[in-house]
Amino acid sequence: MNPDVLVVGGGIAGSAAAIELGRRGLRVVLLEKARHPRPKACGEGILPHGVAALRALGLDFPGVPVKGLRYVSPGGRVAEAEFPSGHGMVVRRERFDAYLFEQAAGTPNVEAMPGTPYDAGRWKARWIVGADGLHSRFHADPAFGAVRSALHRAGLSTHVQGLDIVRDRVEVLFHDGGEVYLAPSDGQDALVACLYRRDALPRGADNEARVLTTLRSLPALRHRCGAIVFTTPVLGAGPLGLRVKAAVSAPVVLAGDAAGAPDPVTGEGMSLALLSAGPLADALASGHPEVYASKRRRLGENAGWLAGWILRGSRRDGVADRVIASLADHPDLFQKLMKVGAGALRPRDLSVGDLVRLVL
Repeated sequence: MNPDVLVVGGGIAGSAAAIELGRRGLRVVLLEKARHPRPKACGEGILPHGVAALRALGLDFPGVPVKGLRYVSPGGRVAEAEFPSGHGMVVRRERFDAYLFEQAAGTPNVEAMPGTPYDAGRWKARWIVGADGLHSRFHADPAFGAVRSALHRAGLSTHVQGLDIVRDRVEVLFHDGGEVYLAPSDGQDALVACLYRRDALPRGADNEARVLTTLRSLPALRHRCGAIVFTTPVLGAGPLGLRVKAAVSAPVVLAGDAAGAPDPVTGEGMSLALLSAGPLADALASGHPEVYASKRRRLGENAGWLAGWILRGSRRDGVADRVIASLADHPDLFQKLMKVGAGALRPRDLSVGDLVRLVL
């Protein structure tokens, strides 16, 4: 029997969508071309509203809790803020994806098929959910209007030991050419995610050498780098960032990064995938996918605005120093930006004075 919905991609967006769709009584087939656990380049952070969305799914995962952010400018200025509501969580991506896929496989009305690539000639379904990432096969349809970021950014992620990190929050260090994310991970491991402009990717024999070069080049980290040992392979991803004109071109509905992805500098990707699963399922169950398209667009607006602001502020060391100094001197402004990231405030809720303080 043909399913009501075929979900292509068994990552976070695809598995969460399959769970929500199955719970609404739709017959779902969930395809994942690989087998879990499988490695994935990622910053591995879920923001508090993403954690809340996971709990709303009735799911629990033993991630590492974090209570806020710590920004470090190239000149060494530090600004810290706690999340305005709840805590965030850092997860090992290969384990988290496997967990969600397992939960989807155990959901009534869902048939999960690992190791099964999408074959357009095999399946007939009323709806197809494209949850196959930044390089989705469905982007070939010009109706989606998929456009990659003009910034040509790339990322490397790994886990290490021997690096002294702040273990109760995510730390973001800005430097000429990009950013470094540090976060606590399992045991004594630290997550390291390095984001670069394409022309600023360090030269090196391999990606491990590039990560080491980046870490040791940052003045704020020089006294914190011991004998660094890589505990997982260094994975790469790029180009980062994606905009789509539309998330729906019937019968295909895009989800997760395939539906548009802000630059990962915001750490929003996984949270957005979890938050949008419910609206997607509601829209398909009611036969009105356009409702999902508008909700998904609204969910991603704040992250897109915030990513643009952070990237504009980090392109030059002097600007990054001034912006982070302003956040340190005006903690109320930092809190407002955190609320924008969480969707509790809209960018238009910031006053002219707030915007001036961001650049002076």
